[in-house]
Amino acid sequence: MSIEHAIKSQRALFVQQKKNWAEIIVDFETANRYAVMDEQKNILGMVAENGSGFFHIIKRWIFRSHRGFEASVVDNNGQVILSLARSFFFFFSDLFVTCGDSKVGSIHRRFGIINKKYDLRGPNGETFATIKSPIWRLWTFPVLDVKGIHKDASISKKWGGALQEVFTDADTFRVDFGNGHFTADQRALIFAAAISIDFDFFEKNQGVQGATDLFN
Repeated sequence: MSIEHAIKSQRALFVQQKKNWAEIIVDFETANRYAVMDEQKNILGMVAENGSGFFHIIKRWIFRSHRGFEASVVDNNGQVILSLARSFFFFFSDLFVTCGDSKVGSIHRRFGIINKKYDLRGPNGETFATIKSPIWRLWTFPVLDVKGIHKDASISKKWGGALQEVFTDADTFRVDFGNGHFTADQRALIFAAAISIDFDFFEKNQGVQGATDLFN
């Protein structure tokens, strides 16, 4: 099954960040990479942060989770399925998703005192869903209707234990698309929201802090 078909049709997908030894041993910030898997843990493709070279290394090290970035969702043949992009920010991130030259939509982090909040918007800027996660449920991000009442889908981080989180690829999200009433583009945005959430709330490594970490 292709990653494109899986996003359109599967009940749930797993998105697992792939760490390398530079990050694990010396807390050195490298470009993010994620494996995308079905519920049987078959790898369907990858999400890879674009950019290499000295400038990108320094940007990742200084700005950490606040950095601007571009990333590609690719299948196992290397074909780009979706493109993700966001600019540098201090407080609230905005992630834009495209497919080729077509706009898919965007994910916008919003202000919340005790909640982590996002708006999910279609290509014309219309909000079709929201994410509202209480501060005491650090690992769960319910996808709600536009009124913030009914749970239609969910994104959850799977906690593997402290040692697993440090020494293995345990930073894993489960994206549950719910009962299937979302369009293909809306499902793609829910999938992309998992990447945005990981950058916003789980990107900061142990040890050395970045210059913008005080704004988290």
